[in-house]
Amino acid sequence: MNIKLKDKEKPISLKSGFCFMNTGYDISLIEKINSGKQVAVDKIPKPACEFVEEVKKQAKKKNKTQGGE
Repeated sequence: MNIKLKDKEKPISLKSGFCFMNTGYDISLIEKINSGKQVAVDKIPKPACEFVEEVKKQAKKKNKTQGGE
């Protein structure tokens, strides 16, 4: 899943210890999130939910040539 920071005014503390990957804590991942980039993660820790949000994939609309209406 992909996540992004909800509010750039409320970045995640580097000392928070939030572990977004199954492989363990990664400080560079938190730095990427705080910079405003979308980041692929394995999980979202419950305490981190106030700082980040999951980015949903948008379904592409079909045009008439692809069988859409």
